[in-house]
Amino acid sequence: MASKVYFIKASVSDGERVISRKAVKLFKAGGFASCFAENDFTAVKVHVGEDGNNTYIKAPCIKGLVKELLALKTKPFITDATTLYMGKRHNAIDHSTLAAKHGFDVDGLGIPFIAPDGLSGTGETAVKINGEINKEAFIASDIVISQSILSVAHFTGHCAACFGATIKTLGMGCAAKKGKMKQHAALKLIVTKDCTLCGACYRHCPADAITLGKVKAHIDHDKCIGCAECLAVCRFGAIDCDWGEQDEVLQKSMAEHALGVLKGKENRAAFFNFIISVTKDCDCFGNPDMPKIVDDIGIVASTDPVAADKAALDLVEAKGGKKLPQLIGNAELNPHYQIEHAEHIGLGSADYELIELD
Repeated sequence: MASKVYFIKASVSDGERVISRKAVKLFKAGGFASCFAENDFTAVKVHVGEDGNNTYIKAPCIKGLVKELLALKTKPFITDATTLYMGKRHNAIDHSTLAAKHGFDVDGLGIPFIAPDGLSGTGETAVKINGEINKEAFIASDIVISQSILSVAHFTGHCAACFGATIKTLGMGCAAKKGKMKQHAALKLIVTKDCTLCGACYRHCPADAITLGKVKAHIDHDKCIGCAECLAVCRFGAIDCDWGEQDEVLQKSMAEHALGVLKGKENRAAFFNFIISVTKDCDCFGNPDMPKIVDDIGIVASTDPVAADKAALDLVEAKGGKKLPQLIGNAELNPHYQIEHAEHIGLGSADYELIELD
């Protein structure tokens, strides 16, 4: 049977209060209150936006959803695991400070921000999943002990996974650093002849895996953790890899970690994809005013994470008039790896019924 995906049109031009009300309308139409119980530790998974980024989903847009959880007498907290790459989200202290700056805290939303993987990202729990790639997934410990999850994802393009939405928000965003490293290990990055020796990749590499030679930079694959920070900061397109093979492994591993996140939380999670400010790259980029690849579309919500992502992907491609790899400028990527594998391992169904609200 097709999974129900609720959809409402929305745009940044609506304003944050209207967007918030529209999200609540989806919450009520979908009957998502049944996913949450009194005294639940409820993880409200978001991306608070990297420092300098201004296209992330703003905190007031989810204020209504938070109020719904508080009315149900759960114990919600805003959360997002720390990152592999160096930046304002690399440790819990800097991450919490940035979250507060962007309004994701008690002052802004009435609930605290808690980094679920501890001060340095090593607070992990090994969850057995017996996946095709991973037998266990290393998930942030506070995510594991939470009874329920409200996932709020921002649909964007992605330089390695083709797109990021619910599956990525769960699999990558809820994994502790060890889990993130296992997912990124698929990427074998190389430096091409386009290298200008600007040194940006060298300065940003969190694993000290890059050296600057006389002709170009060099990546030591024994040290490389596959975080793709070098790919993100290179302005000359000089970092590359074999996307045809490695993209598939990365996306499958990401889906398996999402399975680990939701293990034990069957029927205890709801998934929202905000399809506004859809940029070529994800919110981890600290660039302001990143251009949109399609006009704003709206919000989809479901209790099925795979259906939510498939519906969002279909809506973006329909709006853009092209397949997503063409929209983000990397025809070698395939956005369906994560969806098909997620369906294969039992995370959800790609078969959905779209229910549009006025």
